[in-house]
Amino acid sequence: MGKFCKKIKENSIGYFIINFNAIKDEKLSKHNSIRVGGNADYYVEPQTIKEFVDIIKYCKNNNIKYFILGNGTKVVFADNGFRGVVICTKKLNKIVQKKEIICAMCGVNLFALNRYLIENSLSGLEFSFGIPGTMGGAIYMNAGAYGDEIGNYVKKIQIFDGEKIKIIKGKNLTFSYRQSVVKEKGYIVLKVWLKLKNGDKNQIEKKCNEYFSKRKIAQPLETFNFGSTFKKTNGIIAGKIIDNLGLKGVTINGAQVSTLHGNFIVNKNNATMQDIKDLIALIKMKVYESCGVMLDEEVILIGDD
Repeated sequence: MGKFCKKIKENSIGYFIINFNAIKDEKLSKHNSIRVGGNADYYVEPQTIKEFVDIIKYCKNNNIKYFILGNGTKVVFADNGFRGVVICTKKLNKIVQKKEIICAMCGVNLFALNRYLIENSLSGLEFSFGIPGTMGGAIYMNAGAYGDEIGNYVKKIQIFDGEKIKIIKGKNLTFSYRQSVVKEKGYIVLKVWLKLKNGDKNQIEKKCNEYFSKRKIAQPLETFNFGSTFKKTNGIIAGKIIDNLGLKGVTINGAQVSTLHGNFIVNKNNATMQDIKDLIALIKMKVYESCGVMLDEEVILIGDD
């Protein structure tokens, strides 16, 4: 563990473990959707927003490296792990409703949120049914599909800017394609208020199922993957051009371009981060040689490799 071991000894990691129930040497491949990555020095799941903020403050005040993890999609950890603290938001999953306004904590899973909306006859987020992320991640990257985006429904959010907890109104979040002020400024999402519409429960459920069926047909949902690899760039839909270039099925060691969807990389056989990085580089080179466009990744590579 090198430098981090020395640092945590200096800063009394015993206090951290006892007060925040941190786990030592937690395997990160268990906590991301493509099942790749070594161990984190420490892994913790805060139970409340206050505890979440307290952990971040502790890490910042003691110069301890940390990474905030949601549902583990769009993330690949290094094969030698993460030298620091991984803070997972999965237990920050409370949903509160006031008429057509939903307040969801950052760790609320989009599957769970959509099931709640179906049961309470609230419409608007059907497009997101099947996106395997959390509210925090959805806001960070303005998650979208089928011509709609989460940013279209945000009334306000609560964030931690590293020093203070603040409220930002939806109109000030500057949402755009896969972008938000949260991403630009590095804010940490704590809670999200969504303005939805009353609707017919059966119609909402039908629409959700229709979107999910489309995903099941077009995407390799039965394999370990991190979702789409590349953003749309200069009007180019990455999956289509990758398909046209005959790259489906191309494999580097354990990582493979999905045979079902060209914009997905799957863990075919004990893939490593290096396998994934090499495959991404190969795809980007082939696309650039073909059409002069350099694709931009959606996935985030985390760690020391």
